[in-house]
Amino acid sequence: MGSLTEMHLLRWSLWTWLLLLGAVGMDASVDYFAYAPGKCELSISNVIQDMITTEAGLILGRPRPSQTKLLRYDLYTPLNPEERQLLRPGDLTMLRNSHFNPKWPVRVSIHGWAGKSVTCSNAAIKDAYLSRGNYNVIILDWSRQALDISYPRVSKQLPSIAGNVAKLLRFLHDNTGVPYEQIYLIGHSAGSHISGLTGKLLKPQRLGAIFALDPAGLTQLSLGPEDRLDVNDALYVESIHTDLTLLGNPSTKLSHASFFANWGLGQPHCPNATATEFDFVCDHFAAMFYFAESVRQPKSFAALRCSSAKSVLSATCNCNVGGSGKYAVQTCTGNEFMGGEPAVPKRGIFYLSTLPQSPYGSGDGLVHVKRPRPSTVRETANRRPFG
Repeated sequence: MGSLTEMHLLRWSLWTWLLLLGAVGMDASVDYFAYAPGKCELSISNVIQDMITTEAGLILGRPRPSQTKLLRYDLYTPLNPEERQLLRPGDLTMLRNSHFNPKWPVRVSIHGWAGKSVTCSNAAIKDAYLSRGNYNVIILDWSRQALDISYPRVSKQLPSIAGNVAKLLRFLHDNTGVPYEQIYLIGHSAGSHISGLTGKLLKPQRLGAIFALDPAGLTQLSLGPEDRLDVNDALYVESIHTDLTLLGNPSTKLSHASFFANWGLGQPHCPNATATEFDFVCDHFAAMFYFAESVRQPKSFAALRCSSAKSVLSATCNCNVGGSGKYAVQTCTGNEFMGGEPAVPKRGIFYLSTLPQSPYGSGDGLVHVKRPRPSTVRETANRRPFG
């Protein structure tokens, strides 16, 4: 996969917009936030309307609010598992009035392009952590910048968003004493790169871990380590790849451990067992649901160590290291487990397979090597007249 020019990206953004117009939107009312019907917002809800509103504002030259007003930090704890409390960098009153507890680990979830904090995929991650016990789960909402038709325009704002996240984390550390090592960032797509940029800004302090859930490709494919997620941005960085066809990043240089679920191609439950996002991005969102499951059950997803990135991208990694044939052995014992809580540092490049419905992990410690499946993008394109 080579780098894309800005013109190609603009054309791609327009193509994506057409796909969005072809999808059926659904309204969702979110009063109490959880991964349950009616308590979280489907990512297909209001996306088109919000993107058009953003574009209209830019065309009309409306001034953008300050970064502080554009971003929102939603805090959930065991004491408020479904009703958010707001945090703001520098606001001690807001912090003291919240249930934030510095004795509990901090997990910060950062959505990607066209995302919101209240989508069902974020709810799944938040609920997974709180099911484990005492955690401060913070969900960053940068939707007022993310809901933009132009990904190149969105991408240029990631450094300033990361600067605000770093400001919040310093504020929490300085005023509560929570150790940086107890802070993990969980970023989806562009949120993975916001996470990496945040980690750079906090140096020489080091975050405990960054989990990059299908880190974005697109404009980031051509960037160097200083401008996107990098292996040195936390004490441990793990990436989970599920959509190399359209939105994901195939690089194994982003993280200490790179996990390619189903070769990073078509995910077995797509489209669309979760019914929470557009069909054509089901593969891209799959990493969020796999990760949430791994938090609840850290040994759900056994993975096979591969010799190189090439062996994964060519789907030739197999159980029989000495064998010459593709898929020489179909099932073997896993070398490591993907995801999990707390983070268990791994090193290397891994393949794993998933099941076509939840729970997605087999939980048997075995890796079941399967042939690559066509991606959701191609299936969706074949069904749509403008695909």
